Amino acid sequence: MAFHPETGDLWESEHDPRGGDEINIIKKGSNYGWPIISYGVEYRGGGVNGTGLTQKNGMEQPVYYYDPATAPSGMTFYSGKLINEWKNNLFVAMLKGMHISRLVIDDKTGKIQFEERLLTAENQRFRHITEGPDGALYILTDAEKGRLYRIK
Repeated sequence: MAFHPETGDLWESEHDPRGGDEINIIKKGSNYGWPIISYGVEYRGGGVNGTGLTQKNGMEQPVYYYDPATAPSGMTFYSGKLINEWKNNLFVAMLKGMHISRLVIDDKTGKIQFEERLLTAENQRFRHITEGPDGALYILTDAEKGRLYRIK
């Protein structure tokens, strides 16, 4: 989970089975649908909970979802101290996807404009990402001989 630095909204990532991993903005009293609606597919086949529904009245849609599954892990918003064009972008560490997802958010609508996938050639399961006091992004992997990356 991470708080947007300007709006204060709480954003979270979650795993769904076989696709449908989501990014949501948490709102008091909202229903995010699990297990009634999902963009994922059960591991044994078929829709989640046997419904196959992706939408239903009274249930929130994700801000963004990944298909195929990427297994989102840690996430952080970037303040833009060193890389101004990344200011207020959301960065999500991916385990199965083996990359860092940079999500560019429209300031007015709160919707994702596009995704850039970083560090794909590293072939690492990225576990956590945070912005350090120096303004750089720090990223941890979960390999036996894990790595620490610094992006500045």
